[in-house]
Amino acid sequence: MPIPKPLLSGTLHDYGIGHLVDMPAPAEAVPTERQLMNLTLPPWQRPEVWSEAQNRRFVEGVFLGLGTGSYVVHASDWDDAGRPKPMSGWLLDGQQRISALRDFIAGDLVVFGDVRFTEMSVPDQLRFKRRPFPCHELEYTANEDALKELYDRLNFGGTPHTEAQRVLPSNPIQNEVSP
Repeated sequence: MPIPKPLLSGTLHDYGIGHLVDMPAPAEAVPTERQLMNLTLPPWQRPEVWSEAQNRRFVEGVFLGLGTGSYVVHASDWDDAGRPKPMSGWLLDGQQRISALRDFIAGDLVVFGDVRFTEMSVPDQLRFKRRPFPCHELEYTANEDALKELYDRLNFGGTPHTEAQRVLPSNPIQNEVSP
């Protein structure tokens, strides 16, 4: 059996976090479509579920150099009349991370106990917005089942860890015996 064609095909863009803030709004979103910043969410995508603590840990991780991962969007395309085709620009992966960044940039999320984006110096804000957040832009397809298949593979493939599975290294200082 031949190996199937990659599902995540298209263009990888080396955007920074600021691209999410600076990108133009989508053209004529259907009133029932949900928006996240300037991105459109598919109707079958779950709502935001990360807790404030999860949002905070993600943004703190960005500051600590742990990266952002990448997000996946379906390319936009237009019909002959210049209207967006169905499913244009849908965000297929990255909603929780982008929501955390949105809340931080809006000043609604405090990290490291007292750091708010809106209170950071302008140079520090610019440095944060320049941090890499790559985007996989898929080639446009009218096949919604193919988009759902990719979404499912990106979002349902892992097994969540339980606290009992966390293996903590022993503390060598506590294990030392004093003479």
